[in-house]
Amino acid sequence: MSWPRTIWAQARQINALLRWPALPGDDAPPELFFERLRAEGKASEAALFLGQALPRFEAVLWAAQVAAPVATPADAAAMAAVQAWLANPAEPQRRAAGTAALQGLPASAATLAASAVFHSGGSIAPPDQPPAAPPREVAGTLAAVAVLAAVATAGGDHRAALDHALDLGTALARREAETTP
Repeated sequence: MSWPRTIWAQARQINALLRWPALPGDDAPPELFFERLRAEGKASEAALFLGQALPRFEAVLWAAQVAAPVATPADAAAMAAVQAWLANPAEPQRRAAGTAALQGLPASAATLAASAVFHSGGSIAPPDQPPAAPPREVAGTLAAVAVLAAVATAGGDHRAALDHALDLGTALARREAETTP
């Protein structure tokens, strides 16, 4: 099934963002390449690929969906900032997520999701400095790493948890899932 939420026509466009070398079959549509990664047991690579394939909002939503169940009390500020941005993706909420990311636990899924919000658009420079745009791939990479971090922290079968997370992201790519938090 196609991914109407992605702007990419070929997997190689996404692979270039990830700085992956040319790969056999990377001229395929993104959804077919993604499914091939999964079939080959490359679930972590599939997560990184999906993080780039999704629009930034959906990538952050995906990260939030996977991170929320494993969030701890120490993640509360970061998760609240992510949810506030998802509810109203405006500049004050984006900046607040950046602040929460700086104050959060460095490797937590919630902190990584908040950092993905901050890098989703707008300037990453301090407000009193000239604007500096984040590189295009950073938000998707941070969102995917947030998903991987959440899966790593989840108890039980990590492979099943990652498969479930990839299914959630795929539903967003296919427009089978709501994009409201």
